[in-house]
Amino acid sequence: MFLSLEDETGIANAIITPQIFREHHIVVVNQQFLLIEGTLQNQDNVISVKAQRVLALGITRAETVSHDFH
Repeated sequence: MFLSLEDETGIANAIITPQIFREHHIVVVNQQFLLIEGTLQNQDNVISVKAQRVLALGITRAETVSHDFH
């Protein structure tokens, strides 16, 4: 599985192997925010994180709104 992660600096991809997805599928599918730990890869200027662990990222109850940084 591939996830696109975006912040004000740009887009990075998360690569989630079938094994990692099986281990963490409930978090990946049901959580609004994710913390992805893994190995950073830069191939042809494409930044990716090969996930080794996926966790739910707890946030406050503050309202979240989309921002257009472009």
